Amino acid sequence: MGFMEILFIAVIAIIALGPEKLPNALVQMAKTFKKIKHTIEDAKSSLDNELHISQMKEEASSLKANIHNTTMSLNSGMDNILNDDINKPKPKKKAKKQEKIDFKDKDESK
Repeated sequence: MGFMEILFIAVIAIIALGPEKLPNALVQMAKTFKKIKHTIEDAKSSLDNELHISQMKEEASSLKANIHNTTMSLNSGMDNILNDDINKPKPKKKAKKQEKIDFKDKDESK
């Protein structure tokens, strides 16, 4: 709004309300504009929060899919390793000679 428009509105307000009621009307208008501005800021904030939450949900589902794919890959690799171990022939162990241990006291046998 230009200066002339504001001046025109002020003159109309003085004529319509009179000099006694004009200050109170201006205070009430200022309070109303302040409430409207606060309500609009709250709505913008809520909308931004909702958009942020939806982005976080998309990221979480993407991460969940990545974890699932990694888990499936690891399980497949472990299955391959286990199958290789099962199918691989085991080497034969050589039997060790065990020494006999005599627990009898040598002095008692004499």
